[in-house]
Amino acid sequence: MTTIKKNTLPAYFKPVFCSLLAALIVLLTFFVRIPLGPLTITLNCLPVAIGAVLLGPLYGAILGAVFGLSSFIMTLTGGGGPLMTMLLGVNPFYTFLMCFVPRVICGWVPGLLFKSLPKKSGTTWLVSSAVCCGLTTLLNTVGFLGLMWIFFRGSLTDKPTENIFVFIFALAGLNALVEFIINLVFGTTISRAMHAATKNKL
Repeated sequence: MTTIKKNTLPAYFKPVFCSLLAALIVLLTFFVRIPLGPLTITLNCLPVAIGAVLLGPLYGAILGAVFGLSSFIMTLTGGGGPLMTMLLGVNPFYTFLMCFVPRVICGWVPGLLFKSLPKKSGTTWLVSSAVCCGLTTLLNTVGFLGLMWIFFRGSLTDKPTENIFVFIFALAGLNALVEFIINLVFGTTISRAMHAATKNKL
């Protein structure tokens, strides 16, 4: 007879929960964009942050990979906007790396960090999860824009294009600030609620 230890979740819980979060990432990537004045807010980082905190670095990296692949496929279909379409035409491989690598890192690193942060009390757990949820957005934005600058600035050197880059970076910074707040508030709240719902077994 198979017995399940008390104070542990079934072995299938994490893969199933990860699959649900991955499906949510795909849904958010292709169908959910929130217009906010000149900004377009996306929520793709939110499931990655929740997965990194609750499931650990491996599942965080997997969710980040789903985010990156979905983002690249969106670019291939023309849904990433004119800038991404232009960069895809300049160098598809660099565009893939720009879409994929930062997203894997933004799921993996916060998951690693959360494991090492204090979580003994409800307050410290909340603070630690807030740090990691916020870090997810930060790593995504810095990594994405950083690789864009490294890979494409040398290929697009005319003055109008440089001006466009400055504008895009400024707009992306505003986007990142709003998404940082969303991740910080909702990522932390949802993670804490799931942690409590599973009776602190995650």
